[in-house]
Amino acid sequence: MSAFCKLSIKATLGSNMLATAMLVSGTATANDFTAEKVMKEMDATQRYAFISGVVEGLAVARYMRDGKKSEGMNCIYDWFYDDKKTIDVIYVAFGKFSTYPPGAIIDSLTKRKCGE
Repeated sequence: MSAFCKLSIKATLGSNMLATAMLVSGTATANDFTAEKVMKEMDATQRYAFISGVVEGLAVARYMRDGKKSEGMNCIYDWFYDDKKTIDVIYVAFGKFSTYPPGAIIDSLTKRKCGE
């Protein structure tokens, strides 16, 4: 997938992520926000927007940590956007670790695939 295409997808989904976060947050605290909530309280579109936002954050953090070298960031993007099985892997992990924060789960999966 081209960098332009990835940026277009992220820009579209990023605006959805903010709305989703506002809907889900309600009166919940950060400690209450678990993978189980993502799976039970978001529909498929909201879940994908939320997860893609987490992936974007992790990819950019990796880029910055790597001294603005893009290999690690691109590995994360390719893992999420190009491998069509990745979303199912994330959902399985959310089921297995349902009481964990969703970002921590996705972070672990990206590190397993792309290293640290």
